[in-house]
Amino acid sequence: MDDAAVRPPAPHGASPQGPVGRPGEPFDFFPKDIDWKRAALETVERHPLACLVGAAAVGFIVGRYRGRVIVGALAGVATNMALRQLGASFTAGDL
Repeated sequence: MDDAAVRPPAPHGASPQGPVGRPGEPFDFFPKDIDWKRAALETVERHPLACLVGAAAVGFIVGRYRGRVIVGALAGVATNMALRQLGASFTAGDL
C-alpha cells in the first residue's frame, strides 16, 4: 500500500471519510451546474426526427404493456369528475 490514493480500512471497519470507493450520490458523474431544460431543447432542435421516433417508440411500449392500467386510471378520473359535478348539481338545488 505505497500509493497515496489507496488508504487501508480502519480497524473497526469504518472510515472517517465515508465509504471507500463509492460515490456520495448515484449521479455524481454529472456536472452540478447543467441546465437540463436547455440541454433537452438543444437535443430536440438538433435531432427532431430521432426524438419523434424515440417518443413514439416509448409511447408504444408503455401503451402495449401498461395500456390497460393507464386507461383504467383515466376512466376512474373521468368517472370521479362526472360524479362530483352530478353531486354538486344535486346539493346546489339547481334541479
